[in-house]
Amino acid sequence: TMFSIDVRGISKVFRIYDNPTLRLKEIIIRKKCHREFMALKGVSFSLIPGDTLGLFGDNGAGKSTLLKILAGTLAPTSGVFNVNGRVTALLELGAGFHPEFTGRQNIYLNAALFGMSEEEIRDREGDIIAFSELGDFIDQPVKTYSSGMYVRLAFSIATSIDPEVLIVDEALSVGDQHFQKKCIDRMIHFCEARKTIVFCSHSIYHLQQLCKKGIWLHEGEIRMQGPIRDALDAYQDYMRELEGKNKGNTAEDKELARVAGHGDRIVCIDELWLENGKGKRASQASTGQDVRLRMRIRALKEGVKGHVGLGILRNDEMLCFGTTTLIDGKPAVEFYDGRDFCLHIDSMPLLPGSFMVYGLVTDEHGLHAYDISRSEPIKVSSDSGYYGITAMGHEWRL
Repeated sequence: TMFSIDVRGISKVFRIYDNPTLRLKEIIIRKKCHREFMALKGVSFSLIPGDTLGLFGDNGAGKSTLLKILAGTLAPTSGVFNVNGRVTALLELGAGFHPEFTGRQNIYLNAALFGMSEEEIRDREGDIIAFSELGDFIDQPVKTYSSGMYVRLAFSIATSIDPEVLIVDEALSVGDQHFQKKCIDRMIHFCEARKTIVFCSHSIYHLQQLCKKGIWLHEGEIRMQGPIRDALDAYQDYMRELEGKNKGNTAEDKELARVAGHGDRIVCIDELWLENGKGKRASQASTGQDVRLRMRIRALKEGVKGHVGLGILRNDEMLCFGTTTLIDGKPAVEFYDGRDFCLHIDSMPLLPGSFMVYGLVTDEHGLHAYDISRSEPIKVSSDSGYYGITAMGHEWRL
């Protein structure tokens, strides 16, 4: 297959000097006066014509560094890459514009930098100006433009010169709704024309709608690559887990930890797990499947009565659902060693994510917790494409 972009083992190291004089000192005394920061570590992937790649990750993950290397404005420290065909890139806001020149002059300057002849530029000048909707401002110096006008002109130039590869870094977040829609329509038109697009964004929605493939960059490395949905699900899962860890310092959590850690260990939870409809233990489930939440307890004293609770917790500590035998009007039960409890859930409505079975054992008033526990993580998957936490029964009436 002919690749439009082929990247093999690219790494990028930046030298960091605490002050500018150290750079000169290093040259003179031939001794290292810098620290090294590795922005990319052995990144490899390939795309064929017609591929749209969504690139995402935390700030500082190396996304912009990778895009600059692909666009040819930065050289990698090691590794090789090959980009076939004409490339246009929308990286920093208005990079490549001369502030003193008018918008029209910048069209000629920019398109020439992209390797177009003056004749080709003249043919497309009208289209570029029309798409940018700048009107009379096209003959004003670019330094008088707002950030939205900058992006409109840059996007118009980059997409009007008919590139084989288009690289876009967060440019769609600037500009009004109407122009964003125009940009997205043009990008969809590019996809249909079998161009290759690399699109970097923090907007999960745009990534999901525009891209077929996804790469999650984390601290300079590819944490996951594959179909956009799978890669985004894994990334959102990680983000929720981070939020959960940050949440875990509240007074309420500390109280729960104290109860789970000590408390009156008369009764404790021995095991928590999820079973599929066939009665088999499972670490994976899918939306709409019948499942059972199971709990086994250990009683260290005889004749103790109380209630149990079972529920589902997401990995950011959000309780998606929970109930107890007390809430559901069941009488208090006697706890004995090895006693099992089971909660049936018909067609579980949870959408993709990482969850845990959450268990609780209390006294007969439901006020004193003997023990609180959670199961190993359970991955929920779905083909639905819905957004949110749960799938709700619905029908369209138009």
